[in-house]
Amino acid sequence: MNDSFLKPLFRSVPQTDWVLIVIAITSVIYIISRLLFPRYHTRIAYAFFNRYEAIKLIEEKNVLFGRAGFLLNFVPTFCIALLVFEQIGYLRPEILFVNPFLRFLGILVLVWIYFGGRILWIFVFGHSFEQKEVALRFNQIWLLQFENLGTFILIPALALPFASGIIKVLAFVILWLMVALWYLYTITRELELLKSYRVSIFYMFLYLCNLEILPLWWAIQSIINGW
Repeated sequence: MNDSFLKPLFRSVPQTDWVLIVIAITSVIYIISRLLFPRYHTRIAYAFFNRYEAIKLIEEKNVLFGRAGFLLNFVPTFCIALLVFEQIGYLRPEILFVNPFLRFLGILVLVWIYFGGRILWIFVFGHSFEQKEVALRFNQIWLLQFENLGTFILIPALALPFASGIIKVLAFVILWLMVALWYLYTITRELELLKSYRVSIFYMFLYLCNLEILPLWWAIQSIINGW
């Protein structure tokens, strides 16, 4: 047969087998954290809505709190990176055929840089203006809320790569709605903390612009434009 009659075949779906590894890593981290620190998981879930329990949990200085919190902080970062990756792929599927794993890895690194840089910026800001206690409490309350976010979106985020059609659209709507509600509630808790320490309105406005509004605007633009 003449080779000119043979039509080249192209992949109809991108190579995303590596997503199973990401899901497995995220699940293992969460399960290990849950098995090793079951009481901590119960308390942070209660502290998400109960301010008194949150204050008690934050004031504790034992080793258990540090280990459990450190391990659990990785869960929401993987979930958010996977959600962003899937959303970009849904809006612009053609980009998933060009190094999808490296694209996901880049998103994950950016998520780590943002959340790590956020904590560092608050720490430096607090020390610069001699507000070390406020900065410490601010980071602690934010991390406590962040750890709860991982528990809330874990299952729908990990199931997202396997959904399709209207189910996938509904999953996107539910996940982004959950993240938005968490985001607004967390900002409210942070502003209440600043108000309790009688922090100036100017600093509150500076915080909102630099750590909330500007990164959010950049993230939305990046997702829409394909990162």
